[in-house]
Amino acid sequence: MIAPSKTVTRFITTLLTLNLVIASYAADQVTRRSDRSVLRGEFTAMTTASVKIKQVNNEEVEVPVSDIFNVAFDMQPSTLTQAQSNERSGALDAALEKLTAVQKDYGGDDKRLVEDIKFLIARTKVKAALANPAIAADAQKAISDFRTQNKTNFRYFEATLLEAQLLSLDTTNADASEKLLKEVQASPVKGFQLQAGVQLGRLLLSKKETAGALTAFDQVIQTSTGDAGATSAMFDGMLGKALCQQQQGQADEAIATLNEIITKASESETQTLAEAWVLKGDCQRTKNLPKDALWAYLQVDVLYPSEPAAHAEALYRLAGLWAPAGHQDRADDARQRLMEMYPNSAWAKQGAPATP
Repeated sequence: MIAPSKTVTRFITTLLTLNLVIASYAADQVTRRSDRSVLRGEFTAMTTASVKIKQVNNEEVEVPVSDIFNVAFDMQPSTLTQAQSNERSGALDAALEKLTAVQKDYGGDDKRLVEDIKFLIARTKVKAALANPAIAADAQKAISDFRTQNKTNFRYFEATLLEAQLLSLDTTNADASEKLLKEVQASPVKGFQLQAGVQLGRLLLSKKETAGALTAFDQVIQTSTGDAGATSAMFDGMLGKALCQQQQGQADEAIATLNEIITKASESETQTLAEAWVLKGDCQRTKNLPKDALWAYLQVDVLYPSEPAAHAEALYRLAGLWAPAGHQDRADDARQRLMEMYPNSAWAKQGAPATP
């Protein structure tokens, strides 16, 4: 038997390596929110409650939909992966542009992928609308259409929460928002049940029903404590509790609650952390501590510009705090960025920012 030449051996080795590399990428993927672990393999089931993925070692893992951080389908377009990254970083315009292009150009027959692109477009629009009410109607239609057309999709309850959040921005839609949240509370998904409880608490706060809101937030905190898959809801419940404390004139208690969130929440919980720093700044202003408030708002500007709603508010506050601190140039910069980045936000339309 003639031994293969070194050239042939190297070629075979290279080919096998390439096949392994391709195999490692050509797979469905789900990233868990609770521990950020990436599971690769093949989706065997996707329901409104969970997704199941069979890994390369034949082990099948079930992930509750409330614990999903990201999903990628086998052989999805690279532009879609880039769009998902843009959305996570807060580059919503870039994400929407790429998602729209993928939706237009995709010629494959993976229905799951087609539906998920629709969801991602709708979610990106909702996120943008939270800081830009001018596009709220378009965002609401996109997310409502997705829900209507995909009632058995694994994204259904997340879409329901997003639509409820968007509707709650207008007090005239409070009843419609509450109806959606109660639908989620009746779902089999504990993590989303808790998130719905948080949003219901916020609805009560918008109606000035602080005592009822506090009860709702405390229930979420108690139910989620110790549950690794419900930490997001727990910190959001604590954030709601701090809002109640602030509105009840308990600034010190609110700050203590916020400090616990800021210390313990994962850095991936960017929305919660951004809102916590903004609220901490608000509390510091009520205590007549403008320098401490400035520092709190600055955290949002530096660390969480990917959260448009919180970032717009932080820029507005910074524009009012930098000048008295002796930095008119920074005040002007904050105001300019507010007007350029969020021209249709409620904060940009308030005129000159308030000073301490």
